[in-house]
Amino acid sequence: MRKFVLYLASFLIAGGLLISPQPVLAQSIEMPNSEITSIIRKNCSSLKVTIKQIHTNDALARVSIGQKYNAVSTKLMARFNSRLSLNKMDSSGLVRITSDFETQRLKFNSDYNKYDTAMTNLDKASCKTDQAKFYEKIIEARDARNYLSDSVKSMNGLLAQYKSEVRLIKDSLSGGGNE
Repeated sequence: MRKFVLYLASFLIAGGLLISPQPVLAQSIEMPNSEITSIIRKNCSSLKVTIKQIHTNDALARVSIGQKYNAVSTKLMARFNSRLSLNKMDSSGLVRITSDFETQRLKFNSDYNKYDTAMTNLDKASCKTDQAKFYEKIIEARDARNYLSDSVKSMNGLLAQYKSEVRLIKDSLSGGGNE
């Protein structure tokens, strides 16, 4: 049981480091001015290439992160909670965190789908003929990405809470020492 707790804690720490969100740095501008539309028109080709690369890279990252979150939820959290319950140990705090994590995981999936749709719409938008519409699609994609980032931060916070609860259980089993 102690080895399992140590393994779970190590996995949660490593998982948190692997899936920590990257900050999205973008300025909030209501309407594009002539300078912005001019920049979009001049750099249209490179913008389209960059957007396609971001979309592709984010899709790969989403699959990887999604698999990690699924594994943490189903293979670690749920199994550990069951094991504690079978051993007649109070796991109510962990069960609550697991439930919240699963809710956030589903929200992450939904937020990613919205982001993917926004990126697809941005990729389809024409930066040569309608720079204002293209800029609007950039803002929509940026906002969707920010919501996605919030979902990731929330799940990572829940993983940190779970890790703290696991440490408390570990300490109660080992008498507080490092074994």
